[in-house]
Amino acid sequence: MAKITAVIDIGSNSVRMIICQKSSRFAFNIIYEAKSRVRISEGCYENGMYLQEKPMQRATEALNDFLIIAKNFKARKILCVATSAVRDAKNRSYFINKIKRDIGINIKVIDGSKEAYLGGNAAKNLLPFEKSIVTIDIGGGSTELAKIENGQIINTISLKIGTIRLKELFFDKKIDFNELEQYIKEQIKNIPEDFKVSKVIAIGGTARAISKMLMPKDYPLKTLHAYAYDFLKNRKLLKKISTTDILKLKKYNIKKHRIDTFREGVGIFISVLDYLGVRNVITSGVGVREGLYLKDLLRHSNDKFPENFNPSLRNLCDRFLINEKYANSLKKTSLKIFDALKELHNIDEKYKKELATAAKLSSIGVDVNYYRHNEHSFYLILNSLNYGYTHSQKLLIAFIALYQNKKLPQKEDLKIYLDILPDLKIVKWLSFILSLAKCLHINFNSCKFDFEFKNNLFIISSNNKNVYLAKECIKELYKPFPISISLN
Repeated sequence: MAKITAVIDIGSNSVRMIICQKSSRFAFNIIYEAKSRVRISEGCYENGMYLQEKPMQRATEALNDFLIIAKNFKARKILCVATSAVRDAKNRSYFINKIKRDIGINIKVIDGSKEAYLGGNAAKNLLPFEKSIVTIDIGGGSTELAKIENGQIINTISLKIGTIRLKELFFDKKIDFNELEQYIKEQIKNIPEDFKVSKVIAIGGTARAISKMLMPKDYPLKTLHAYAYDFLKNRKLLKKISTTDILKLKKYNIKKHRIDTFREGVGIFISVLDYLGVRNVITSGVGVREGLYLKDLLRHSNDKFPENFNPSLRNLCDRFLINEKYANSLKKTSLKIFDALKELHNIDEKYKKELATAAKLSSIGVDVNYYRHNEHSFYLILNSLNYGYTHSQKLLIAFIALYQNKKLPQKEDLKIYLDILPDLKIVKWLSFILSLAKCLHINFNSCKFDFEFKNNLFIISSNNKNVYLAKECIKELYKPFPISISLN
């Protein structure tokens, strides 16, 4: 696969591009993103499903600029797909040939099932794992759903309800609202019974706009990817918005370019989630583009990453980790300390994942600057550990790294994060465990340690005789509990 790949999605509302760069076989990061609101479907639904000249020209000009950008990034491969508006258009061949002739980009038109699959492919690989979940992607021309069980997409469906389609067919013509609701209900009846779940992953611009509107102003993380909320608690507000006069939508936290189709999107969202019996929503910052990229990246591994592999974690290590052997030693020792002190800290085993990740990434900030490297590690983790972790997990990992070999955090230090983080006791203990592991490997040795805890004494044994600096370091440690440590 090309090291740098551009991926373009021609949707009914916007044309979007991401440029992805591989750092190793399965690890990658996005190095550029572009969007143009060409609204290629404008006038299409009210004109017999024919793409109109002005929207096609806008799309042509946007794609031409996208190609220039991709070439400047030295992209060796360009993947381009078109979804609902183009696949439903009676003159789609004319548009596809025009782009091929004028620009040189090959557009692949994908059907609704494939579109649903790509969105699901991104979600199942780049969001925290859910045993059984459904993705919903509301676009301008259609809405796609994918059913995921144990990390496998087992079914997909595409519905002919989209924000621009409903705007042109109903809202612009001022057709009675009851007719709109009936139209949506008829489409929703096509969803199979086994799609009914309590939790969904919401994909696409409409879903992100809803999440951004519902996210509290004082929420400490600004990323929408993996942001979760209770749908039922917010349903009343969303229902009100779906029938609100368009001029009154400005008082809500909605981007200007989304206002004219926001009611339609919210209406679809409520109707589908009501039918499915949904209570909770997880926001996805990834969709068709990332799903298409992963389809290419993982084409020889059944569209999934290797077991226990995280592309963000690997990518951060590839780019910033100076000494991976040292990082692996920290990880192993931290986990052994966790197990050895289990009866004292009594922390759930599930937090070993966050401890292991924090140990692995604790020194990545050194590549930015050695001084205050723990703060640099904190920032990199919080802003670049994008995939596969909940907001709570990512925040905990970042704070464990921040407080390595430092005074343990107090309640006032974390006050704006307390609603997202686990109990303060957990943050303190995990930070201490990593700090102790760093003391033991202070001279960058890779030796193994044995641990025994009895009578409030933590006995550490090793065949390594060079422990002078380690003993000094341990004396300076801040402890979450009055415990004596003996290093032999």
